[in-house]
Amino acid sequence: MSNANSPNGSPESESIAADLPRLNPILTIAVCVSGFIVPGLGHILMGRWIRGVLLALAIGLMFLFGIAMQGELYVSDLGQTPLRLFGFFADIGVGLMYWLAEHSRLGVGNMSARTYDYGTTYLWVCGLLNYLTVLDAFDIARGRKP
Repeated sequence: MSNANSPNGSPESESIAADLPRLNPILTIAVCVSGFIVPGLGHILMGRWIRGVLLALAIGLMFLFGIAMQGELYVSDLGQTPLRLFGFFADIGVGLMYWLAEHSRLGVGNMSARTYDYGTTYLWVCGLLNYLTVLDAFDIARGRKP
């Protein structure tokens, strides 16, 4: 039995999505790139101040906690194991913060510290969370999400 109010293809949800404002493709790319470089900035540029600031604070604080817990930021090296390549992909997700920390020699990691694993995981998760934030900004910019 099909529910008429379901979000899967119901006329109601299609009309709501059609009423949402859409940015042109160039502005959508600009919003996504800026949101990747500085977490939350894409939402702020679209006028979603509260969401953008909350995302920036959450991702930024998680990154700082990861650094403070002596977590390791992975660097690119093609000879690495797949897990380290995944870690590098996750770490660069925070954009500018990764490059600033890397050039400031933060995130070297101290494997003998009790919090090393937690800190490294925090650094991975904040990068992956920023990828989701960019996808959210993309959906908003294309009018798929309110």
